[in-house]
Amino acid sequence: MPTANTTKAALEARIAELEAQLAASTSDPKEAGMTRLVGLIKSIKDISRHDSDRIVAGAILVNQTQVRINDRDERVDLPIDTLIAANNGKPIASQLLELGRYEWARVAVSGYWTTYGEIGRNERGYRFAQRRQLRVMKVEILNLGPAREPEIDPAVHGELPYNPPAEDDLF
Repeated sequence: MPTANTTKAALEARIAELEAQLAASTSDPKEAGMTRLVGLIKSIKDISRHDSDRIVAGAILVNQTQVRINDRDERVDLPIDTLIAANNGKPIASQLLELGRYEWARVAVSGYWTTYGEIGRNERGYRFAQRRQLRVMKVEILNLGPAREPEIDPAVHGELPYNPPAEDDLF
């Protein structure tokens, strides 16, 4: 934060540093210090506010591993990771929402951890997050399943016509 005795040169140096961080965050996630997660994306939801034009999406990322239990390899579900994305200059949330059209999608997402839910204090007085979610800055599609059939919403498209079977079809 600038103070009264901050020089113009110091402010220009800080601006150059921030511009370099911004340039790195749009090109190479590893160089920008982002976290990268790989898994199947599920429960993709549009969580945009009704009074805003900004598109925001939420989703979860699931993973499994194999563990040897009693001389047998067993599949074990790992804890889920929650994701949040917004269209802030890039259509990241729109990309996530588009993936909802497919039966499954394996993705690599890069971003930064942020708090989610309540923030508590431990016995030494330090604050800690009860939960976390990844603020997605980049989406890379690794594999896609087949596209889902479009769902017809009777509230939007009207009542579906009922065509009773002919008598010849019943027997």
